[in-house]
Amino acid sequence: MTTFRALLAAAAVAAAASPAAAAVTVTLSNQGQPFAIPVNQELIATFDDANNPTETFVDGVTLSLNGATVGVCEGCSGYSGTLPNDNTHYLTISGGKSATFDSLRLMSSFSLFMGSPDTYNRIEFFGINGYHEVLNGTNMFQGDVNQSWAWGKRVNFDFGGYNVNRVVLSSSGNSFEVDTAAGSFGAVPEPGVWALMIAGFGAVGYMIRRRRAAFSLA
Repeated sequence: MTTFRALLAAAAVAAAASPAAAAVTVTLSNQGQPFAIPVNQELIATFDDANNPTETFVDGVTLSLNGATVGVCEGCSGYSGTLPNDNTHYLTISGGKSATFDSLRLMSSFSLFMGSPDTYNRIEFFGINGYHEVLNGTNMFQGDVNQSWAWGKRVNFDFGGYNVNRVVLSSSGNSFEVDTAAGSFGAVPEPGVWALMIAGFGAVGYMIRRRRAAFSLA
């Protein structure tokens, strides 16, 4: 009984640790500085290698492209937008296309250098405990969607205590241009920690089944 109560108490503490509902906090910084990332974030991707378009620099993070293209720089054949002061390749998401970051390490914040604010740009965040937040261009650019090609800023997203493991960028029009993705990450859980967590939940399930069996026999 003591073990069962202890396991239930631990599960309750874990549930209580989940933050209350909160919206993403968006801030803008680093006008015209595509390569300056926040000091508390790690560089995830630069989109510079056209031969390896899904390259990432953080262990446990993958990038998948659904029609989005990388290796398209300002003035290069096929480019469809501009990022001020950025003469490197960057990610271009045209209408109906998307790009997805999946991470084994949970993120508490994320940022991108973005240009040419458009209402039809869209970003989605998915996380544990069913967290899902959707922002359109107006949300991302704090109401500034004048589509100026001279506009280029780092857009910072803080998840207000939530932990995110998927970021989806998409657009319903041409186009959505971003560079130098970065994020704040928690540690990758050790295999032993995962094993203890799984064993703990298994023990809770076993004790519940035993209690139900005992009640049915009484």
